[in-house]
Amino acid sequence: MSETRSTDRLRALMRAQAIFNNGCSSHDCQIRNISKSGAKLILSASFALPEQFDLHVPARQKTYRATVRWRSSTEVGVAFVASGENDMRARIAELEAETRFLRARNAELGHELARLTNSALA
Repeated sequence: MSETRSTDRLRALMRAQAIFNNGCSSHDCQIRNISKSGAKLILSASFALPEQFDLHVPARQKTYRATVRWRSSTEVGVAFVASGENDMRARIAELEAETRFLRARNAELGHELARLTNSALA
């Protein structure tokens, strides 16, 4: 494997948790080396992580956004996604779209409730 890392990794033996599916799913893993830009994780052989997930590291009291760069049967190399203004703008756009959807759905349900109430009174 050719070295393409931008920073040196430090050997580690830390427990971590991969969190995905909007926080509804998680999987315990172990960090074997880590740097400012990424890490090597050890997983059980039967588990496949999604391409992007949150990596919670209790020993550092930090959660990183991680993207898979390479995989083997029990190891995964990840790069940490830099959080910044573009990430924040994308998240705001997602939340605004969800808010528009929920407002429209609320209006639909209000109309349906009014229709059912009027039907029951008649």
